[in-house]
Amino acid sequence: MNDLLKRFVSALVLAVFVISSIIYLPVDMLKVGVSLISVLAVYELTGLLEDRFKEIKNPITLIVAFLSSLSVLFVDIWLSIFIITLYSFYIGHRFWNLSYTVNSVFILFYGVFFVSSMGIILQIDKYLIFLLFAVVWVGDTVAYFVGKTLGKHKMAPKLSPKKTWEGAVGSFFGSVVAGSIFIYYFHYNYLYLIPVILSAFLLQVGDLFESFIKRQVNKKDASNLIPGHGGILDRIDSLIFASVIFVVWEKVFSKLV
Repeated sequence: MNDLLKRFVSALVLAVFVISSIIYLPVDMLKVGVSLISVLAVYELTGLLEDRFKEIKNPITLIVAFLSSLSVLFVDIWLSIFIITLYSFYIGHRFWNLSYTVNSVFILFYGVFFVSSMGIILQIDKYLIFLLFAVVWVGDTVAYFVGKTLGKHKMAPKLSPKKTWEGAVGSFFGSVVAGSIFIYYFHYNYLYLIPVILSAFLLQVGDLFESFIKRQVNKKDASNLIPGHGGILDRIDSLIFASVIFVVWEKVFSKLV
């Protein structure tokens, strides 16, 4: 099976599973599922950084990630911050190295808060996440094909050698068009174009952010969990950045209109 076909089959199976789950499962169960995705994200992050921070990859970190995500989605974000701070202090004290504390905070901050933002969207409006998917999935797909066929100018060679400006521009317009169609067809307020446009830009930053982490440790993929795509972070790096934008929009800006 060639790489493109493998990517397509994996993406199709994953999309069908995710969309079906959102349609048919209750919101609380979906939020627990998001917490489990947080655990996978933290697992991959500790795997990427374990060569530099020995023993950072351990079951306790994963338990803390799960509890922290559940705290964000079912209790309060401050409880999650408190749990992460206490655990990071424990890790730093154990190795008597402040770098371990900083690294632990980073891993849990990124893996828990960014991923859990998808659960917050599900809580606000279960079907709003399909707008997010439309923006990100279409943007990623257009970027891949435009970059393959027309890409000539490297966007960030050190971070992502295959990423081109042509692909980035194609991704932006693909995301905005997909988001606009979704807003019109499903009768969402036209002001949702604001988070769509912001997400169309920042989802590409999300991809570069994860690439920066991987390049620092000379890794191509976060893991090999998803055939043709790498790890869960390789699949959702753009999604979780865009998701944060939607959460901010719902929590702050929507109250002003």
